[in-house]
Amino acid sequence: MATMGLMDNDDKRMTFTEHLGELRIRLIRSIVGIGIAFVLCFIFWEQLYKVLSYPLQTRGMEIPWITNNPLESMNVAVRLAGTFAAIICAPHILYEICAFVFPGLKPNERKLALTLIVGCSVLAVAGAAVAYFLVSPQLIGLMNQWTPEGVKQQLQMSPTIAFEIFLLLAFAVAFQFPMVVLILVYLGIVSQQTLRAYRRYAFVLLAVAAAALTPTTDPFSFAAMWVPLVLMYEACVWIAYVIDRKKPA
Repeated sequence: MATMGLMDNDDKRMTFTEHLGELRIRLIRSIVGIGIAFVLCFIFWEQLYKVLSYPLQTRGMEIPWITNNPLESMNVAVRLAGTFAAIICAPHILYEICAFVFPGLKPNERKLALTLIVGCSVLAVAGAAVAYFLVSPQLIGLMNQWTPEGVKQQLQMSPTIAFEIFLLLAFAVAFQFPMVVLILVYLGIVSQQTLRAYRRYAFVLLAVAAAALTPTTDPFSFAAMWVPLVLMYEACVWIAYVIDRKKPA
């Protein structure tokens, strides 16, 4: 095999045709991995549905779920299988990408790339966890407050699951903000002084982004996204200070 590890330098002597052959093999592996994960997730889609819908049933009240047509459950099964297959295969796909690209990078570039991958992965999990454990459970209470007396509340399966998936993805994407800031600091585009000087403007922009990415209009969901972003911005200021000190004059 052309590449047995991420740090193998033999790939630098490969021809262009050999690189294309290796790229084709790694693409096939990634596609096969996603296909296998999709089949497994489709088989156990009901368990995945229970996991995803659990936060909406943690307020001490069971709200019935409904479907409007026979195909709705199938559409939900396919959507859940595709979403979870992509999540499960993300580490495998990242490994294939790194194994193909890393041999051509310098040691400091490899270190930076690994740091970005680990940092983005941790922040994505943290964002999804905030949405799953903090924001989603509040939705039932809010919906009950807005439901007029005498109106029976029900959750339609397809749009509710789509909403839950969007909520998790929105928080996972929003929590990538610190990595973007640190990349700009590392490249010298912004500095600690810049981050401090434009702190107030940054907080306003973060508030706008939180309002745009939060799929609900309640203040709790907004605060659950905006407050962590503000705290992470402050952390970026101190990390930028450390990075600036380590840079040569």
